[in-house]
Parts: sequence; C-alpha cells; structure tokens
Amino acid sequence: GRSASPGPGGGGGGLSLRALTGCVLCVLIVSTLLGNTLVCAAVIKFRHLRSKVTNSFVISLAVSDLFVAVLVMPWRAVSEVAGVWLFGRFCDTWVAFDIMCSTASILNLCVISMDRYWAISSPFKYERRMTRRFAFLMIGVAWTLSILISFIPVQLSWHRADNSTAENPDDCNASLNRTYAISSSLISFYIPVVIMVGTYTRIFRIAQTQIRRISSLERAAGPRAQNQRVHRASAHDESALKTSFKRETKVLKTLSIIMGVFVFCWLPFFVLNCVVPFCDPDRAGEPPCVSDTTFSIFVWFGWANSSLNPVIYAFNADFRKAFSTILGCHRYCASSAVEAVDFSNELVSYHHDTTMQKEGAAAVGNHRSHSSMLFTETRRTLMRVIVKISVTNKYE
Repeated sequence: GRSASPGPGGGGGGLSLRALTGCVLCVLIVSTLLGNTLVCAAVIKFRHLRSKVTNSFVISLAVSDLFVAVLVMPWRAVSEVAGVWLFGRFCDTWVAFDIMCSTASILNLCVISMDRYWAISSPFKYERRMTRRFAFLMIGVAWTLSILISFIPVQLSWHRADNSTAENPDDCNASLNRTYAISSSLISFYIPVVIMVGTYTRIFRIAQTQIRRISSLERAAGPRAQNQRVHRASAHDESALKTSFKRETKVLKTLSIIMGVFVFCWLPFFVLNCVVPFCDPDRAGEPPCVSDTTFSIFVWFGWANSSLNPVIYAFNADFRKAFSTILGCHRYCASSAVEAVDFSNELVSYHHDTTMQKEGAAAVGNHRSHSSMLFTETRRTLMRVIVKISVTNKYE
C-alpha cells in the first residue's frame, strides 16, 4: 500500500468509532503476526520443511508478510486511531517500508505461481533445475525489485507530486506523482497479477487433462467382460465421468480461491493508486475525488492479504503437522470440525511417462490384469496433481 491521511478513525471521528477501528486493526495485526510467525517457526524447528526447495518461496512470503505486520501496520493503525501522524520524520522511511514490504509480498506470490507451473508443466526439468541456488536467485530478484522501487525513489523524493506538502509533521500523506504511481503499480501489482492469472490458468488446464486421463483409464480398467450387460458398463462410465467432473470442480475452486483472495484484497487499492494522481487538486469547499476514508479502507484490504497468505499457502499436510506440534494441540487439531484447506505449496507431482501410457493403452483391451496394474500405478501418480491442489473436508 501507499500512505494516505488517517481514515476511518481519524479526523473528527467519535471516540466509539476510534475504539472500534483500533480493535479491528489490532485483531488484523495480531493474526498476521501469529500466522506468519508460526510458518517461520515451523521451518526453523523442522528440518524436513527446510529441506524442500519449494518451501523457500513460502518462507520468503511469510517473511515479507511478517515485515508488513511489524514495519507497516502498527504505525498506520496508531495514526488511524489518533487521527494524526505521530511519528514525525519517520514518515518517509515508513512509506518506503510500506512500498517495499507490500511489493515483496505480491512478488513472492507471483514467484510461487511460477514455481508451481514449472513443477507441473516440466517435472523432469524442474527437478534438475530448481536447485536451492536458483530458488534463492528468484527470491533475491523479488526482494531487489521491491527495494529498488521503494527506498531509492522515496529517499530522493521522486515519488511525490509537485503539490505534495512534505513539511507537515502531523501528516504522512505522500501524494504520488503520475509517473511513479503508474510505474510502481505496474511492477508491484499489474504485471504480477497477469503472470499469476496465466500460470494458474495453465495449471488448471494441465490438471484437467490429467483428471480426464485418469477417468478414461478408470473406464478402461472397469468391468468390461463380454458376458456383462451393457447397462452396467454404462453405469460405470457415468460414475467415472461424475468423479472426473467433481475433481475438476475442486481444482477450479482451489485455484479460484487463490486468485480471488489476492485480487479481491489488492485490486481496489491499485486502481485507486493509479486514479488519484490524475484527479484535479482539491478546490476550496469541494470534496476530493476519492475520500481519505475510502482510500484508507482499501489500503487495509491490501494489507489484510498478508494475514490470509499463511492459510492459503502454508496449510498443506506437512505444515499442519508442524503447527499442531508447535501449538501442542495434536488431539484438538486432529479432531477439529473446521474444514481443512489443503492448498499445497508444492503442487508438484505429475511425472509424465509417455512410453508407459502408450503401452498401457494398447494392452487395455487384451490383458485386463496388466491394465489393472497399469491403471493403479498411473492413477496413483496422476492423482498427486489433484491431491496437491484440492480443498478437502474431513466430513465430505
């Protein structure tokens, strides 16, 4: 997010409104701190989580979100409740932290989507090329970009509009100039969101292809003896098609949640971030084109994404076991009736073997036992794609 004047609790807001604003923001900050601290603690404590290269991206995301909760949110929350900026010249440094941490969080989400796409689209190349060094290089690029578009422009005042007043110690309203607003928004959001939409769309198509391949193998390996009636075979086909549709729906639902949460949190802010610099300066007696309260609410919506990321990206089986161990709630966590969201950060799984599939297709009609064995092995391998990106409910 970018800085703006204090919003919902600021100015002449009543005491009750300020108290309510403070409570809501406090809950958001604490939940962001706890969720991302838990992810970092799990990785520090358990070696098997550190050993997976792909977890490096989730750790980097958790660190960036933790920075949002420590370096950005508290200062703004105090200003929201107080109605003025209380930290004087720290304003420019805070604005730089705000841009850096928010951008790092978004770029880490983009890197995770690219990692998942490569893992599924080219699994053999992925295993050879996705070394720890290459993962650190990707993470380093994300953080370097975040620093370059934040601290350098802010410290040199390249980000401010010409009519922006930087001298008022009670105001941390850094109005952005048009060039910086557009260029920083492109790097921080619009380019990453296009990449994420592209990668997750391709992931869905790949998963869809594998689901349908599983379905066709299930039908081929099903009861097809000649002495069986046709309607039984038809019923088996119908059941396999229903199962295939259900799997596709689950994958689509999961990927929709991943993208939907991200876009819902950040899109409104970045639209306003690009619109506000093009508004005419306020004239006496005329309201601004976007009120401070509206802008502030959407800033907090963006930061709220940092509290949701641990739930979305670090709630696979490995992390859940680590969390239950750290929190000491093995029995309670295991028996919880809450829906278990299994958004695996790995999303890797399918190892394509063309030769085996061709041989299997030729053998299905004549060698039922061989087909059954082939189907079992192929299904086990292919299903990993689905399991890794499924939303599961214990009581489904």
